[in-house]
Amino acid sequence: MTISRWKIARIVSYIILIAYTLLSLFPFLWAALVSFVPLTYTDENGVTKGTDVMSWPPNIRLFEIPPKAFDAPLTLENYVKVFEVVPLYSRWFLNTLIYASLVTIGNILIGTLGGYAFARLRFPLKEFWFMLFLGTMMIPSQVTMIPQYTLMANWDLVNTYSGMVFPKLANIFGLFLMRQFFMNFPKEMEEAARIDGSGFFGTFFKIVLPNARPAIGALAIYTFLGAWNDFQWPLIITSRQEMYTLTLGLNFFKTSYYTFWPYMMAATIIMTIPMIIIFLSFQNQFVETGRAAAVKG
Repeated sequence: MTISRWKIARIVSYIILIAYTLLSLFPFLWAALVSFVPLTYTDENGVTKGTDVMSWPPNIRLFEIPPKAFDAPLTLENYVKVFEVVPLYSRWFLNTLIYASLVTIGNILIGTLGGYAFARLRFPLKEFWFMLFLGTMMIPSQVTMIPQYTLMANWDLVNTYSGMVFPKLANIFGLFLMRQFFMNFPKEMEEAARIDGSGFFGTFFKIVLPNARPAIGALAIYTFLGAWNDFQWPLIITSRQEMYTLTLGLNFFKTSYYTFWPYMMAATIIMTIPMIIIFLSFQNQFVETGRAAAVKG
């Protein structure tokens, strides 16, 4: 009786998880579908019509030749049109890649060094400083927005990569994450390295850091995805179109009266591809970090 109840509970949990997965994927699948739909098409009678991507149901016929949705034949032309309609899109892609990559590298370097210092070193008021840093996580970003911009403007860093990246190089969450990881790191490995003659930095870079790949992978995912999707800070620090990121550039696919949904969805899918690659590249380390935290917790 207990086993059958357990099986029923397991089946119900799977149904709930599958339903939640489909519900979560629906916006992405809808965006992908719309990205293949042309703005206009010619029907069987030779009449040119505009595609109504808001119509429901979407009348999907993927097994026809050519496949259709919203009564229009699917095409890859939108992905080419994105770069023709907005020539700066490739520049915005490069800006976003530079911004997200530099912010990720900076957070990893500062997070690992700072986290290791708080986990292993002894210095006055260590716990006080750590709690003070954690307390800053409760400060809304809107509070620091104007001071950060004023500082960058005084340093003449507006509309520059330095101005975009510098305020985002350190994140207290990364410091906290790496500190908690290093707190659980076996000290015996470090002591063995020091007995073999390795110095402090040698032990850190040769022993500790290579074994911290799961935590670094998790931090890289969090940081890169956050920077890639960041809208507020690039909007504040940039005013020239050449320095825009992709989140700002998507606004150029709509006008005051009309939104070019197929082009915008194609641009969105292109923007999503690097995030998927990063997540798939670091997912093993990400899962390993969660598993280790669960076991040690």
